[in-house]
Amino acid sequence: MISIWWSMRGCQSCAIVLCLCQLSVADDKITNIPVADERSNESLVSSVRQSLVTIRMRDRDGGEFGLGTGFVVAENGLIATNLHVVPEGRPIEVELWPNKRLEVVAIEATSRADDLALVRVAVTGEKLKPLELAEDQIVEQGVDVLAFGNPRGLRHSVVQGIVSAVREIESRPMIQMAMPIEPGNSGGPLVDRTGKVRGIVNMKSLEVENVGFAIPVARLRALMASTNPVTIDRWVRMSRVDTKHWQPLMGAQWHQRAGMLFVQGAGDSFGGRSLCLYQTPTPAKSFELAVQVKLDNESGAAGLAFHADGKDKHYGFYPTAGKLRLTCFDGPSVYSWEIIQETASRHYFPGDWNLLKVSVAPSHIRCFVNGELVIETRHEKFASGKVGLAKFRDTRAEFRQFRMSEKLDAQEISENGKKWFEKIPDLNKLSKSDDQASIATLAESSEVSSVQLLRIAQSLTQQADRLRRIADDVRIAPLLERLSNLLKTEEPDDLLAGALLIAALDHPHNDMQYYLDRVNSMANEIKQEMPENASEQQKLKALDQYLFEENGFQGSREEYHHEANNHIDRVLDDREGMPITLSVIYMELGRRLGLKIEGVGLPKHFVVRHRAVDGTTQLIDVFDKARRMSDEEATQFISQELRRPALEDDLRAQKTSEILIRILTNLRNSAEGVRDQDDVRRYLEGLVALDSDNVEYRLRRGLVRYQTNRYSGAVADFDWILQAQPAQINLEQVERMLEQIRREQDK
Repeated sequence: MISIWWSMRGCQSCAIVLCLCQLSVADDKITNIPVADERSNESLVSSVRQSLVTIRMRDRDGGEFGLGTGFVVAENGLIATNLHVVPEGRPIEVELWPNKRLEVVAIEATSRADDLALVRVAVTGEKLKPLELAEDQIVEQGVDVLAFGNPRGLRHSVVQGIVSAVREIESRPMIQMAMPIEPGNSGGPLVDRTGKVRGIVNMKSLEVENVGFAIPVARLRALMASTNPVTIDRWVRMSRVDTKHWQPLMGAQWHQRAGMLFVQGAGDSFGGRSLCLYQTPTPAKSFELAVQVKLDNESGAAGLAFHADGKDKHYGFYPTAGKLRLTCFDGPSVYSWEIIQETASRHYFPGDWNLLKVSVAPSHIRCFVNGELVIETRHEKFASGKVGLAKFRDTRAEFRQFRMSEKLDAQEISENGKKWFEKIPDLNKLSKSDDQASIATLAESSEVSSVQLLRIAQSLTQQADRLRRIADDVRIAPLLERLSNLLKTEEPDDLLAGALLIAALDHPHNDMQYYLDRVNSMANEIKQEMPENASEQQKLKALDQYLFEENGFQGSREEYHHEANNHIDRVLDDREGMPITLSVIYMELGRRLGLKIEGVGLPKHFVVRHRAVDGTTQLIDVFDKARRMSDEEATQFISQELRRPALEDDLRAQKTSEILIRILTNLRNSAEGVRDQDDVRRYLEGLVALDSDNVEYRLRRGLVRYQTNRYSGAVADFDWILQAQPAQINLEQVERMLEQIRREQDK
């Protein structure tokens, strides 16, 4: 299992800790590269450092928050580094060796998968000196290399080592170096003895000293060939916490994304404490607040804060070291802190999402985890103040579904649901039994007892698998119902809401309202840049400039078939997508600007059409940064792709249901390509929800339900087909399949 973590403060922007399951790359993937024109260390260092830059992140108050490394790759002002060195929402400064400040004007390109970024700086006067990039072949094992950077803030340092191996990490080759890599090295160049860049320093091994990793230079070349520039003012605004609703205090790095809040890095207060206070007024006397929280490490601490004075005083309820703790913070240091109560609970799930809830009244404080009361006390130190989130030490935590009210809606299982759970046998008795006594008793008939225990264990494993299937079906059932009901009433946001519901099949906890609000905010930003009474062409120009020039939206060419390109939430977050999802965003923004833009489902390539008020039309290829396309080009494309003349139906406007079905079909095809039956079934459930009378969807869903052991669901689908009597289906074969399923169901 590979687990990657980076602390923006601990690394001074960059130490990624890697717990590595090491897999050697096959020998045929490593190409011998002869070493020529080797130079002395002194000569290399003197040459390379002229291209090195120090990258500083600034906090909200202008103080230094982190330190990383980069290097010049183009004389006109292009700097390569790691993406985590230049996180969204933070001002950054670039300083060329030894102390020349460079103005940052844009983030030219990013790759989250590779953790790479290209920073554009203004070049005045003398051009910058780029380092030479090696060819794309992976460097050979045993080659001498040097790494440059700012380890632990020690600027302009160099360390020598050798390439010890090439490893597969998350299906991508990485260069393993036998050399010490420290916080601050991230983003620096790994060069050979000829001065050519072979990789970009990226990771440090948690398990072995003096072992580091680097990203092969080929991935940097690929990024340089596919840029998606974002102006620096836009970049700094991305992922910032919405200060209308939240106020971060005491340092640390708080981000907001997908309706969730993220925090990393130690806070400025004692013990790494940091708060993020909710700006909605707290009810005067009694109230309840809740949030779901997930820690990157159980030795950390993060949770709820309440009765906060906006400085050092507040209560906190949070998990730490696997236990639940209620603390009264009465000042800036540990000497003024009082742990009111700490307890372990079997209802807390380490390493997973946990629902924390606090009920506050003049007479009590009650603390719950996952619906179970774990702490109850009377403590009257503080009686008023703001509520919010708290974190401690160097914890990296995620928060979602924060709620506050005088009385939160109870999240309880229905009465029918409780009766269902009563049917499940109580296994706690077995876990609490005396194992030694059990062994002695069962050993009296050792062989048969052992066989019987294994039989029970196998049955329990099967039951556990079944419960997991039911849990997954229960999770998506409300989404499918909303998707089914979506098109029954014509609402303006049906297309965007439907695309978000499709994404929620895979990302169930994303906040749909967050993305609806975000698209509205994007449209308002465009309107602010348009002249009053803007013409249609001015609106289109403003839309194009906002998406592609200022915010770096682009068609995903390197990972075209990645599932994220069909998830509208990920496309909005990553600014990269398929033709159809980029078109959905373009259409939705256009509608909010008063433009009539419709989707056109060309075979194998989705585009949009602008219908002007004067009756003229214009095809637009959003995947290609809104390139205008003539009808003749479209018909020629169809002829080339399908080897037939274009039909009138190929160029017609698509209905909302057709667009959503096409997105789901893309996802289903990708899942079928990797034979992920669980994903295939989920997307077929969505397709049936949108088109319940489609025989093909029903048949395919019935088959995949059967293949994933959902026998009752498969029976329902095949029964529906037999009742519908579709002419294109072999009904005798369906009847035989139905009989087989019922036999297996009865076993």
